[in-house]
Amino acid sequence: MIGSKLDAKAARVCRLGAALVLALTVGFPAVSVADTAFVTSQEAEELSIVDLDTMTVEKTIPVPGKPAGIAVSRDGSRAYVSRPEAKAISIVDADKGELIGEVNTGGGPLGIAVHPSGAPVYVADWYSHSLLVVDPEKRKVVGKFETGESPSGVIVSRDGSVVVTADRDSNQISFIDTETGQAIARVPVGERPFGIAYSADERFVYAGNVGGDDVSIVDAVTHTLVDTVPVGSHPYGAAETMGKVFVTDQYAGTVTVFDAISRRRLAQIESGEYPEGIAVGGAGRYVYVAHWFDNTLVKIDAETLEIVGSVDVADGPRAFGAFIRYDR
Repeated sequence: MIGSKLDAKAARVCRLGAALVLALTVGFPAVSVADTAFVTSQEAEELSIVDLDTMTVEKTIPVPGKPAGIAVSRDGSRAYVSRPEAKAISIVDADKGELIGEVNTGGGPLGIAVHPSGAPVYVADWYSHSLLVVDPEKRKVVGKFETGESPSGVIVSRDGSVVVTADRDSNQISFIDTETGQAIARVPVGERPFGIAYSADERFVYAGNVGGDDVSIVDAVTHTLVDTVPVGSHPYGAAETMGKVFVTDQYAGTVTVFDAISRRRLAQIESGEYPEGIAVGGAGRYVYVAHWFDNTLVKIDAETLEIVGSVDVADGPRAFGAFIRYDR
């Protein structure tokens, strides 16, 4: 499901563009620039806490179980980490930078997202083909929503009424009513969608198709596929800001940028080896990208499209999900 660096490097030797994974990202509130990143590092089994103003690591926390997914609550008080090998998620006090609990989920927890109110927490279970509903206070799974096969990325609408999953092995994304748990729509997209993200206005959902080297754009109101945009090899995640969509191309080592309206390619930024998790910060001015092979978190100016900062983090950073806490 997640693999190791050695596995990935072997696959890359066989083909600098034949596929396995990719990921999601999230929108941003209009706040100041002193944000904090919570970066999951799978190989090191650690969580790096990064000051995004100074681009320095403030603290690292041991998180056993090959951490991959990450979701910071909207109020910034908690961070939730999926640990596929431990079959559990960890709960982090984001203010103190301390682990304060865990929830045993079973299966293969991967993508993770938090309801805007702070609860519940939604966890994609790769093996049971479902979305687990977790009560973080009771610290247990309290429900389950049906998805397609091998759900990966997870996002929640700002009003909390809809949760969306990328169902990789069903080549679809699912829109699910959070109140009833029933599917609103299941929309066919490209080959092997893994990471998903809302557009800044939540009118569209971007789904990176790892098997097709493109991004599907789905209308979040009509639940129809409206466009497909070619990007680099093995797109892993996407984020929109300043009228541009940024996509991490895992095998290409690039970030593809295209116009959110015309969908015309604007740039392909050489960012580093195996870019994966991506998110917007700095009140929309910056895009942050984790690089699994380079062990770095890179800062990109969304206006100039230039790399303006970088910091070393623990080995094997994934940062799969909403990994930024916005300054409060």
